[in-house]
Order: sequence, then C-alpha cells, then structure tokens
Amino acid sequence: MLLDKYLPVYDFNEVHGITIRTSPEKAFAAIKELESAELSPLAYWLMSIRELPARLTGKPSPQIQGGRPFLEELFEDGFLDLDEVPNQEIVFGLVGQFWELTGGQNPQIASPQEFLTFDQPDYAKVAANLAVTDLGNGTVRCTTETRIRATHPATLKKFALYWRIISLGSGFIRILWLKAIQRKAERGQ
Repeated sequence: MLLDKYLPVYDFNEVHGITIRTSPEKAFAAIKELESAELSPLAYWLMSIRELPARLTGKPSPQIQGGRPFLEELFEDGFLDLDEVPNQEIVFGLVGQFWELTGGQNPQIASPQEFLTFDQPDYAKVAANLAVTDLGNGTVRCTTETRIRATHPATLKKFALYWRIISLGSGFIRILWLKAIQRKAERGQ
C-alpha cells in the first residue's frame, strides 16, 4: 500500500470501506472524477463547522466551489497529491496545526519528499488514501484510510484532544464520500 510509504508510523488512524458493483477502472475513475456537488449536503455542513472559527475571526478559509473534481479542490486548498498507482490507490497529505481554533499555520510543503522529511515540532502530518481492491465477480472494495502523526510529544497531546472532538464527524464525512463514489461508479455502468 502506497500509504505505508508516506506515513508508516502514526498516532491515530481511521479506516472506512464500501463494496461497489463495478470494475476497478470505473471505481478509480469515480474517485478521480467525483465532483464536490455530488457529495451529500451533510458533508458540506460538517466541513463548514470546522471552518466556522476562522470565518468568525476574519481568516479566509477554503471554500468548496463545485463543478470540479473534489480531489482537485482538496489539492488547491492545501492538500498535496503524494502518489498514485492508477486504478488502485491515490495518496494525499497535509501538514498543519489542526487543533488551533482558526486552523493554525500550514507550512508550505511543495513535494512528496518535503512531506516525508518534514519534522518541525508543533505540527501534525496527515496522510490519507483512497484505494480500490478487485474482489472479482464485478465488485470492488473501495477504502479510505487516514493516518495522523504528531511531530512532537507535546503536539501529540494537543492533537489527541482535537481528535476526540472531531473524529466522529471526520469519519462520517469519509463514509459520505465513499457512498458518493459508489453512486457515481454504479451509475456509470
């Protein structure tokens, strides 16, 4: 799994999956082509809760525009496209101070190598994937795993509290994302 290359050791993780009646190629195309407008409005609502403190303090926050692939929008909003094996797995990452009420500072990480070597204290590294496994008989398993690694023991304590607060919502967003991928892939049959 490519995700192991970018964050083999982690402090927190979550894994979600869904079975889809389609080919690996169509499932992966759905992952890459899914537009943000195809996500559940509930996913938008949950994501907007996280951005509320930044908006209230006048700090600009990422905005989902719609009409373009959701992954492209994530990459424009700071996530880094780390790696890909076509029709199997895509990995993306982000470094930040997520526990800060207004989102904290996000260092400019410009390449997969910079992501791998980043180790400044008071940050957390997040690596996530979307993967497709062929189950045969015209079905695939589409999974997503998110891993988080704190860069310092003090950071781990800060992130742990934040994770307790947001992990259920974070997981639910990923489930809604997988369901949208399933709808798109199966509709394309």
